[in-house]
Amino acid sequence: MELWPLQLLLLLASLRVHPGHTHDHAHAHYSEDVVYHQLPRFWTSVGFCPAGEINHHGISSALTSPALQLQLRQLAALPVGAVTHVRIHWLLELVQFLEYDQQGVPRYDFGQFDNFVDLLQQLQLAPVLEFMANPGHVFSNNVEHNALLWEHFVKSIINHQLARHGAARLANWRYETWNEPDVHNYNRLNFTADSYLEYVQAVRRGLSQGSVRRKSRRQQHYRELRGPAGLFKAEQRHPLCWRLLELCEAQISKCPIDILSYHRKGEDGSAAGIVNASLLLLQRIYEDYPQLKQLPVSNSEADPVAGWGTPREFQSDVRYAAVLLSNVLLHWQAKLSGGALAQLESISHDNAFLSYHPHEFTQRTLLAHFSMNNTQPPHAQFIQKPVFAALGLLAKLGTRAARLEQINMDSKHSVQVLRSVSGNAGAQYMATIFLSPEQAGPQLTEFHHKYTLNMSIANESAFITELLVPQQTDPAHVWQLAGSPPYPNATLREAMRRAQTPLLYKSGPIWQYNSELVVNSASLPLPWVMLLRVCAASWPKLKRPQRLSIVAVTKREVFISWSEQPRSTQCLKSYEVWFKQHANANWQLISQDWHLPYTSFQYAPTLPDSVNGFYKVRGVDVFNETSAFSQIVEYLEL
Repeated sequence: MELWPLQLLLLLASLRVHPGHTHDHAHAHYSEDVVYHQLPRFWTSVGFCPAGEINHHGISSALTSPALQLQLRQLAALPVGAVTHVRIHWLLELVQFLEYDQQGVPRYDFGQFDNFVDLLQQLQLAPVLEFMANPGHVFSNNVEHNALLWEHFVKSIINHQLARHGAARLANWRYETWNEPDVHNYNRLNFTADSYLEYVQAVRRGLSQGSVRRKSRRQQHYRELRGPAGLFKAEQRHPLCWRLLELCEAQISKCPIDILSYHRKGEDGSAAGIVNASLLLLQRIYEDYPQLKQLPVSNSEADPVAGWGTPREFQSDVRYAAVLLSNVLLHWQAKLSGGALAQLESISHDNAFLSYHPHEFTQRTLLAHFSMNNTQPPHAQFIQKPVFAALGLLAKLGTRAARLEQINMDSKHSVQVLRSVSGNAGAQYMATIFLSPEQAGPQLTEFHHKYTLNMSIANESAFITELLVPQQTDPAHVWQLAGSPPYPNATLREAMRRAQTPLLYKSGPIWQYNSELVVNSASLPLPWVMLLRVCAASWPKLKRPQRLSIVAVTKREVFISWSEQPRSTQCLKSYEVWFKQHANANWQLISQDWHLPYTSFQYAPTLPDSVNGFYKVRGVDVFNETSAFSQIVEYLEL
């Protein structure tokens, strides 16, 4: 927590609400001593369960499918830090049992597991490793030895990865116990309360033993264990998770888990429902198990409503984006308020599933997935939903944030405002998210409202505002207007992709000491989201894009992605993608007229043009200055 003097900041100095039908002005004055708190990135994990049989063959087939691997590339092509972790049920089924050695100790083949985590590493994503698997039925065939077998299995995984990559590679991994062990569909080892506690303690021992000594301090690198990833319903129906809490309450210093993870979704599709459900659960836990207040907490499935595959209209459009943003903002508010969520360590959105026909947009996913079975060979096409764009907006927040503010629009509606800053007097950056009510849309509000943003600046600056708004940034709307075809053609796919990124609303320099930006919300249908960023000219300049990658989608179509350097892209306006067909040709800007605030571009030229040739990418900032180009990459279609 720290105070930040107003005159040194690019700050939102005042935000006034003008009801259009009256002359009364509702003022929201901001104190000169706005308190900013360090803002941990607690919302950057996503999760899913692979489709198919829960065994080595089924999970391998699902996780190595071209569709799923292209989806992971899409997730990685958000701004730096938007998604950092992927939580995948049954991931350890990729480990294959080989045989028992002469002492009866299992030997495992880690080949397919290695390949998958190598892909995550290449995409700069880290796994959330849930210790749930039964390779070769080792655990179900040797129930009486499960504690030793789990300890060995966990230690083997950690030591194998340490031998391959060293401790630095594993530093960002997260580890969690068996998902929802009280639920029959998941409890495939038929844990009893006693055998479950033995399992958790064995996992803890395996994690502790699978370590390397740091040369500098001669101490072991400790790996935190999350658990029990439970629903925590009635104690007689969900005894395993509650028994673990009893064990920890009796002797907190010997508690095998370091972070208390639980699952609380909303019931009515609202963000407030998720937060309130968490608060109720934690208050109940802390009444009976007060020692557990010492543990950080994580809602590792914090979604608006249960049942990812159940189609719901709101999940297709800006409404879901608004709910996810509100979920993050309300969790931040609850964390700062010092109540039951003061110890919040993270939330995870369980929305990285592959949707399927005819619910391409309406399932709880980040992307609309089209299985293009009408091509030879079949292939997958992905369209980014507004909720995907929302994760990109969150990545632009500063390193410190104020408390959440509510600005009343009228008697029924209020706007949530989260202000954040980075930097200091010499180099300043400000990012503010405005979030309208999570209202069924698109509809206009009854009153006309003007938000007048007077931006006090210390030196030459520039601003940029981007919007998520119904219909205009709504690929599902474009698809529905075209008759919702199961196999959208290239023209329709391009039209959907032009609607998949935030809308560049206004951008430009701030020359005067009190520049004014007017947003008339009467012209914005609910729900809408606005991100305002203000950058000082002294803020670090854009660095060149890194790790340019081109992969095939289908014949004559490629997915181009790259990565950003941290603390370089806060002031980014858009990217440019350049191409030439051969060494002596002129470079062409193939992303002309596209707003590309995120790190990917799907290129499908019309005949007779080819995708074969050379590619490079650069960024353009809010001052219209360009970064250096990325390395040039040549692509040849096989």
